[in-house]
Amino acid sequence: MSNSEEIVMNVFWQTPEPLTVSQLSRLLVGQDWSKNYIHKVLRWLSDKEFIKVVGIAQEGRYQAQQYVPTLTKDEYLAYMLEEQGVNNSLFAHIAVTLFKKDRKQRTPEQDEKLIAELEKMVDEYEAQIEEKSKEK
Repeated sequence: MSNSEEIVMNVFWQTPEPLTVSQLSRLLVGQDWSKNYIHKVLRWLSDKEFIKVVGIAQEGRYQAQQYVPTLTKDEYLAYMLEEQGVNNSLFAHIAVTLFKKDRKQRTPEQDEKLIAELEKMVDEYEAQIEEKSKEK
């Protein structure tokens, strides 16, 4: 993903509702981009299937397409890690290393919260695996 595409995707990931080009233009704070350039970035993202059109909105006298992301930021990051050759096993080792590295800076309560979150993620993953096996 290019820098421009990432900037636009971050706006999508931070906004819960579908966005038009005009809405994106207002939300792209600090970017002096023309609407034509925003259209171009949206076309690139659409070609890569990172966004899709979900409807039409009335904007004054005109109608505008509304876009939403097709994946969450977490899903995109997982996709990028996989593209770089980071598999689930290696990722688990990285997570444990990061957990150990910051141990001195965390309170026991923070540790408990993190462990609970990790356990929840493992439970959700196991449920997905079980669901997939039932589909076969």
